[in-house]
Amino acid sequence: MTKLKSKINRFFYRNRNKGVPNLMLYIAIGNLLVYLLDSLTRSDPLFSSMLIFNGEEILHGQVWRLITYPLCYMVEDGQGLLWGGIGLFFYYWCGSILEQHWGALRFNCFYLLGILLSDVAALVLGGRADSIYVNLSLFLAVATLMPDQQIRIYFVIPAKMKWMAWVDLGFILYDTIQGISHMAHGFGNLSWLLPLVSVVNYLLFFGRQAANLLPDFLRYHPTRKSFQRAMKQKTVYPNRGGDRNAAGNARFRCTVCGRTELTNPDLDFRYCSKCAGYRCYCEDHIHNHAHISQ
Repeated sequence: MTKLKSKINRFFYRNRNKGVPNLMLYIAIGNLLVYLLDSLTRSDPLFSSMLIFNGEEILHGQVWRLITYPLCYMVEDGQGLLWGGIGLFFYYWCGSILEQHWGALRFNCFYLLGILLSDVAALVLGGRADSIYVNLSLFLAVATLMPDQQIRIYFVIPAKMKWMAWVDLGFILYDTIQGISHMAHGFGNLSWLLPLVSVVNYLLFFGRQAANLLPDFLRYHPTRKSFQRAMKQKTVYPNRGGDRNAAGNARFRCTVCGRTELTNPDLDFRYCSKCAGYRCYCEDHIHNHAHISQ
């Protein structure tokens, strides 16, 4: 599994500039157009009705609905142009950060896989795929990369990204419990599982990095863990003269745990642009370390 993950990471890194650049910009523009065109026909919202997810119509040949329903986010949100536009801008901001961090190809795969999983779940379990949960996975991804980044809710209330992620996960849990209660009363279908699809897509791409969203007392403690790993590396890879070993002529060495491409050839190593000096980190710590200022 580790080798497969490493190969996938290398593939995305080498092809980071491929794919559709600025995907969220096109989706945001499409949302605005659909909302404005629907405003011209309020009594009969023709445009969104042709794009929104509808399982019966899809099975009757209208397969474009499988990928066009994210263009109806503002219509489905129902908060009007101002607040819907703010929400749309926020998700555009999240998508831009992920694309800048990952590259266009990996971000395209992340977003499109979320849509595909929602499509399959909605068709199999019943119910309707909703772009709100697809967009939620974008926010969870950014909150994982920048858990302590502070944002201002409605441009006023300060809050950390990880706090907002807890709130959104709480809404997912609430929707899931509400769906289960409907099943317990003898009505409804398995569509209550649909909110969990966004979490599944998020976990497929982040895995252990999801621990960044945990409260501080439950999160990874790099100082203690790095010391334990350093002691383990000393035992397993002792110095042996001129051999190329853990203490030898390694090209890359993680600043946190001390692993190198010689001791762990399956690991990817990168340099942090926010740390002072030329600091190298392994794939386990590049997004999970305290930045060095001097």
